[in-house]
Amino acid sequence: MPSPLAKRSVETLLSVLLVLLSVVGPAGPSAAAAGPAAVSPGPDWERIAACESNGRWHINTGNGYHGGLQIDLATWRAYGGHRYAPRADLATRAEQIAIGKRIVRDRGLSAWPNCARTATSGSGGSSAGSASGSGDTSATAARQSAWSAPDPQQARTTRGRTSTAGAAARTYVVQPGDCLSVIAERTHAPGGTQALYEMNKDALDQGPDHIYPGQRLRLRA
Repeated sequence: MPSPLAKRSVETLLSVLLVLLSVVGPAGPSAAAAGPAAVSPGPDWERIAACESNGRWHINTGNGYHGGLQIDLATWRAYGGHRYAPRADLATRAEQIAIGKRIVRDRGLSAWPNCARTATSGSGGSSAGSASGSGDTSATAARQSAWSAPDPQQARTTRGRTSTAGAAARTYVVQPGDCLSVIAERTHAPGGTQALYEMNKDALDQGPDHIYPGQRLRLRA
């Protein structure tokens, strides 16, 4: 027959175990539930490419946009693509995605206005890709607008920089995604794009399409 001391020892051990279970028990499921929520998947580049170019990573239709993600030449260079190849369609799929990731870090998915939703919604992009790949004018216009203009934060920065000098600002610092025609329109440069190029021929010695972030261009004589 167990002694009173042994019975008290067993009761004490059971009490300690119950206390530990009450503390540790609820924490286990909570930690497990919190784990997956912390993972944030990136864009589905295959779906974006399927929408933009029918998944053809080396396409060049002559519309000014190249490769699976349809990146124009100025943007490709602005985000370092020239290190891989002269144009996106001449680079590998992995290299195009690497530049795509840089663009997303800087501007989000706004660079693909018609196809970005396919990267997160789970819906297929084959019909949109067919329209884009066949040269649909509305898709091209939307993409051109997105590529050419910097994101809202950059636009606010640019407006803030030029507003300090008023309407007579004489220089402009090139931002990622800029092209000469957009700069001429945004700054109301006298004589438009051609005059802006003529005024900056020394800096743009490789042609009007070869501009890079950080360059300072003259707007007025």
